[in-house]
Amino acid sequence: MKEILSRALAVVTALFQRQTFVWDGTCATGVHMIVARGSTEAPGLGRIGVVAFNASMLIPNSSIAAVDYPATFENYFTSYATGASEFERLVLEHVKACPDTKIALLGYSQGAHALMDAVCGNSDDDFFVNPDLKKALGAQVVAVVGFGDPSYNATVGLGLGWNAGTSTGAGLFARRNITTCEPYAAKIRSWCDTGDVYCDLGDLRLIHGSYFANYTLDAAEFIAERFNSSEPVIDPSTTTAPPSTTTTETATETTTDTATETTTETTAETTTTNPPGSGAGSFSPSWMMIAPIAASMMVWTELL
Repeated sequence: MKEILSRALAVVTALFQRQTFVWDGTCATGVHMIVARGSTEAPGLGRIGVVAFNASMLIPNSSIAAVDYPATFENYFTSYATGASEFERLVLEHVKACPDTKIALLGYSQGAHALMDAVCGNSDDDFFVNPDLKKALGAQVVAVVGFGDPSYNATVGLGLGWNAGTSTGAGLFARRNITTCEPYAAKIRSWCDTGDVYCDLGDLRLIHGSYFANYTLDAAEFIAERFNSSEPVIDPSTTTAPPSTTTTETATETTTDTATETTTETTAETTTTNPPGSGAGSFSPSWMMIAPIAASMMVWTELL
């Protein structure tokens, strides 16, 4: 069963690595996901895009945009900092254009490092990111998901709940100060397993690529849970009175009900009748080729 899942993931990953997702300005009624690939992955979503796609199957009418940054080992500090700055730019751009839309942020490896520093600030004195996402993180951003983050640190802040996976150690660039992350603890899940060479300082390189087989469905369900349980986003600049029911709120509530009632086994049918690209604009037609594979992958994951 694991061998079948691995082959399916390999096919899906190959397709994702050929995709470049640029948000087209359409405001999704589902969740808008901003995704940063790992080091040396080709421009586009990279492997972490599999998580975003599975989340879009659970939350209809969602959209996805890729962070455009070098993702290189050479000049890592500059590359990572560009990724963090791009996260900030893309979030603020989307909040301004779509103040009622909920947002999820995803990153793998170097992309997860860029993501977490965009959310929490510098992980180490050697880094120089100074993001300002406090307003967006308090309202629009409902989920932050990382796989194999080199700034992972389970040796501090135990019990805060965002560290996931099996690692109880710390990564290559372990975060020294987690106090700036604490206000967003409920929104964050960062997966790191024991032995990972980058997030756990282990010596097992294969562990660093194993998250997609082990935690894709967990991460997608976390995003859907956060989306469904969060309050409708209200732009404070447009009203000072308690909000009345609006078209946007109704659409959000309908989406929530749909995502809640949809089971893993019927997701593929939902995607066919209501494809992710409808109203989202940042999807490619190749999603329709990936859908049956990803739907099967979700079912296989549940059987493991």
